[in-house]
Amino acid sequence: MIACYRNPGFESVADGVMSFFDRRHDLQHSGIAFGNGSSLSDAEPAKVSTDISLISIDRSDPEAFALSEVIVRGVTAALKKYLQDRPLFRECSPEQSLFVIPIFNIQRYGPGEGFKRWHCDWTISDEATEPVHRVLAWILYCNDIDSAGTEFYWQKHHESAERGKLVIFPAGPSHIHRGRVNDKGTKTIVTGWINAGSREDYLLRLAAS
Repeated sequence: MIACYRNPGFESVADGVMSFFDRRHDLQHSGIAFGNGSSLSDAEPAKVSTDISLISIDRSDPEAFALSEVIVRGVTAALKKYLQDRPLFRECSPEQSLFVIPIFNIQRYGPGEGFKRWHCDWTISDEATEPVHRVLAWILYCNDIDSAGTEFYWQKHHESAERGKLVIFPAGPSHIHRGRVNDKGTKTIVTGWINAGSREDYLLRLAAS
């Protein structure tokens, strides 16, 4: 249920993300962990990162809009392949329909930073991304970095951080995971979610909220 996709297009997108993040200091903010990933202890937060939030339906920033559109198209193509290889997955999903949520994040983890707490991407919190409807999560690794990537608890599996690799996996507790921390290097990813239902209905609810 953990699928990896690689092609020259994803590598080009990863390079574009790196360049965009380096330029757009005006959009950067401290990363936030929602749901059960909110705190590791009083002394150490569960997640330490610098993020840029992207919304692929917001045209107010042309550069950010163009990049986010390319990312959503790439993830949507990978989702199509994921479901082609797993037809029962689509059949058992609500409405037999899945779509890439147009709100997602670029996350940069400096040396010693990371999403250090075990967590999953399904929550019942009240957010614009409707996390209660999440079925899958995705990560695009934007640079090569040793001893980093993502660890999956139950599967005893590690996905290494490799430039241009897109990973899709279930969002629920079956795939609890955390970031593997590199104490010397910097890791940059783009990550978001895939929800049950239709994109059109979601956008109508988002516009009405």
